[in-house]
Amino acid sequence: MDAVAPTAEVDARLVARLRGAGLRVTPQRLALHRIVAATPRHVTAEALLREATADLPGLALPTVYSTLELFAELGVVRRVAAPGAARYDTDPTPHDHFTCTRCGTLLDLDTSAGRAAATRAAEAAGHRVASATVVVTGVCAGCAADA
Repeated sequence: MDAVAPTAEVDARLVARLRGAGLRVTPQRLALHRIVAATPRHVTAEALLREATADLPGLALPTVYSTLELFAELGVVRRVAAPGAARYDTDPTPHDHFTCTRCGTLLDLDTSAGRAAATRAAEAAGHRVASATVVVTGVCAGCAADA
C-alpha cells in the first residue's frame, strides 16, 4: 500500500475492486479504507472504529467488522490468526508474524521459510494449498528484558 497516495487514488483503487466484485461503494467503506491505507500496521476493528468515529459518528462495530472481512476477501487487508482480538494486517502481501503472549504485540517477520515448509507438508499430504501464513508466538524482546 502506498502511504502517500492521494485520497482520490486510494479511493479509486477500492472503487475498482468493489465494482469488479459487483459490490456497492459506500461512504463507510471509503472512509475505513482511507484509514487502513494510510499506514502499514495491524489493526483491530475496535481501534479502527475509534479512529473512524470523527468522520462517521454513527458507525457501529459490526459494520467495521463486516467491512474488514470484505476487505480481506478483496485482498485489501489480511486477517491474522493470532491470539486475542481479531487483527487485520494492512499489508496484504504474503509474510509471517510474531505475537507476544505477554503484551499482545504483533510484528511482521521477514521470512518465508516457515510458510514454504508448511505448504510443502500440506501438499505432500495431498491438500491443495490456497495460501499459508505462519504466526510465531512467544515473549517479545521488550517483555523479555522487563522480566
